Amino acid sequence: MSNLFSKSAVFSSILAATATASMAYADQPKAGFTVNPNIGYSNSDSNRDIKDNETYGIGLGYQFDNPWAIEFNYLNADSELHNGQGVDADQYRLDGLYHFANNTDFTPYVAAGLGTTQYSSNVDGDGNTQFNAGGGVKYALKDNLAVRADYRVLEDLNSDHTDQVASLGLQMTFGGTNDAAQQKVANQTTAPTPVTNQEDEWTSGIAAISEPDPIETKIKSEPVEVEPTKTILPYNVQFAFDSDKVTQANYEQLQEIADHLKANPDQVAQVQGYADDTGSPDYNLELSEDRAQSVAQRLVADFNIEPDRIETIGFGEKNPLVANTTEENRQLNRRVTTVVFGTRDDLEMATTSR
Repeated sequence: MSNLFSKSAVFSSILAATATASMAYADQPKAGFTVNPNIGYSNSDSNRDIKDNETYGIGLGYQFDNPWAIEFNYLNADSELHNGQGVDADQYRLDGLYHFANNTDFTPYVAAGLGTTQYSSNVDGDGNTQFNAGGGVKYALKDNLAVRADYRVLEDLNSDHTDQVASLGLQMTFGGTNDAAQQKVANQTTAPTPVTNQEDEWTSGIAAISEPDPIETKIKSEPVEVEPTKTILPYNVQFAFDSDKVTQANYEQLQEIADHLKANPDQVAQVQGYADDTGSPDYNLELSEDRAQSVAQRLVADFNIEPDRIETIGFGEKNPLVANTTEENRQLNRRVTTVVFGTRDDLEMATTSR
């Protein structure tokens, strides 16, 4: 292998190890088919005698509902030899990607795969098998749209050639979301079934003259107060300042909530949103409701929870976890929590007693 490959491999290994060490857990990106049009720059090994040049390409793949993805890439890297002769270069690759999570909209990943490059002129290495390795980062603009930067080192397995290519593109994801489920999950406002006291009942019998028989008594049942069955799940979905966007860093929390609901199909959930005390109380109340609805949307759209099993409610700046005295504390108070109830009746009882 060339010295260029050795240096690039060392750099890529350090980059991947640093990213891996800084990640707390593997993310669950949005599942679906992906399309990645891109432009970039190709650096060919000096022993190929091909000039560096711009590239353009497209990637077609599938993101699984876990950190893994598979992708087929086509890259046009037309250039010319140093003697001025034009060279048509078409690169084809099949790659696997593994994603990492952090607490922002940036999602780093590492990638590797096999492919080949076809040249129109008599270029050494034409059609040889190439192993590529590298990685990149995606920045989420929306749930299904991200800016993507990618870097690869390509080692020719049949001859001593090492090429490099860097690209910048837009990744779009399709088919991973139920469009109907994207609508906001409305707050449940169904009035609870009232608990009716048993009406007064009289024992049957005939009164003797003007005095009632001692056996003839008025029976009245006293109301029985029943506490709803509920459990507060130990997950807090955090939000950025003045934001109701659920980032992929929170998907592990959502997966735990979804797993609990799927394991308990008779239970229902109340998704409770909160805000810190920055801004007016009315604005914070609205923001907390939006946060609760955003979490509910993700549970329905990405984790297949039935919409009628979720109620959303916002509490604004009420019930802070800690005093809003520092930015760190305010970050903890910008949250959504989830309370699950044994039945819909339990949820309605808790809603009316609030």
